Amino acid sequence: MLFDLPPEDPDQAARPLTVVRRLAPLAGVFLLAACATGKATPPASPATPAPSATGIASLKLEVLTDRLGPPMKRGTGTCPSPGRNVDQLRPITLPRSNWELASATAEEGELGQATVTPDGALWALHETGRTQEPVRWTGSAWQKLPALPLGKDPQVRLGAASADRAWIIVESAPPMSPDDPPATYVVSTWDGRAWRSERVDLGVRPASGEELAAQGAWVLLGDRAMRWSGKAWQTAPLHSYSYQVAGTTEEPWVIAPPDPDDEDEAQIQLSRWTDQGWQAVPLPEGMTLPPGTKAIHPDKPLTEIAGVARTGPEEFWVAGTFSWGEHEPVDEEDIPVSRRLVMRNVAGRWSCWWGPTDDDQPDPFVDAVSDGRGGLWAATELGMLWHLSDGRWTREQAPVDKGVPVIRDLAGSPGGEIYALGGIGSKRSAEETRPALWRLKP
Repeated sequence: MLFDLPPEDPDQAARPLTVVRRLAPLAGVFLLAACATGKATPPASPATPAPSATGIASLKLEVLTDRLGPPMKRGTGTCPSPGRNVDQLRPITLPRSNWELASATAEEGELGQATVTPDGALWALHETGRTQEPVRWTGSAWQKLPALPLGKDPQVRLGAASADRAWIIVESAPPMSPDDPPATYVVSTWDGRAWRSERVDLGVRPASGEELAAQGAWVLLGDRAMRWSGKAWQTAPLHSYSYQVAGTTEEPWVIAPPDPDDEDEAQIQLSRWTDQGWQAVPLPEGMTLPPGTKAIHPDKPLTEIAGVARTGPEEFWVAGTFSWGEHEPVDEEDIPVSRRLVMRNVAGRWSCWWGPTDDDQPDPFVDAVSDGRGGLWAATELGMLWHLSDGRWTREQAPVDKGVPVIRDLAGSPGGEIYALGGIGSKRSAEETRPALWRLKP
């Protein structure tokens, strides 16, 4: 099997690395790779048995801050939705992709939850629907970490701070009712030689699995965030339960799900880290339904954020999906309708660009990252890679050996490489896929 690889150096045992996933629109990252610099990976000691479920120590936490950051002034600019068939993105489809298929194994499953650490290591999870295994990208192939017992049907998230340190977070005993005790979490840390597990209890009661996330050195647990400082875990409060960390370890963003039952127009979906805590970033106002739309609930369209990318000192972009429900007259069924949406914020002022309405086969954005040159890359679920450069969008299909691509995640490296993770399937479905990694070299 391609995951069971010989050491890169015949005289040394190569040290393993790791990988993870992202939520899809209308329902709700991470990967270890070798350094992008191409330096040799230090040898690992013989694998130590994974820690058992008993005797797990309590995680000691330091307070990074006990308050939220100062509120960001509400941005100017409104974003009314144009007609259903209007396409303001207008991408040019390239006949040949600039991306390369770096890996496509014969095993089943997908890759997701990708993160690249400051030293260039790429981590992720190999997920099959039954198992979630951390794997390591060596620069040319994947390697597994030693097995870690995760229990039955766990919600697993993976984070990493460097090529030598990564962790898996699993929710343990989630509450099933308001009277149940708060959820606890187990953080299992890989130190380059063995796993060490510690239990953390923050006294929160999130719904099972939906408010657990990680990326880089950040972990979201309920309404708290934790950050690895290099020496200890530190905590800070969040505005609300959040499901995704975007950006980088140095400039992280937190994304919360939209709540159709929340009547508060100031619902916080996006926050950014400042030295004073997590700061709410209000989305643009006036995000209306297309003219003439007969929605089931015209007052409750949803804006779901898929990715955030900083492209300048005072500029960042948000890629996502704008969705609502309609009554389909032929089959007389209620159906979801959506359109892609890209938002730009420059010094607090918002601008928006809308794609056409997807009635038949939606292909939503799933992530976005900076291209390192003032533009950005965005990926859609069905294998399209979009590039914004000098105000113009182009898009290209992720190349495959055979089958169809499915993309779950994007990650950029300090060396300028961009990675896309997901799978290759025999049909356009999240099922029946085999893990795949695409790479764009600088």
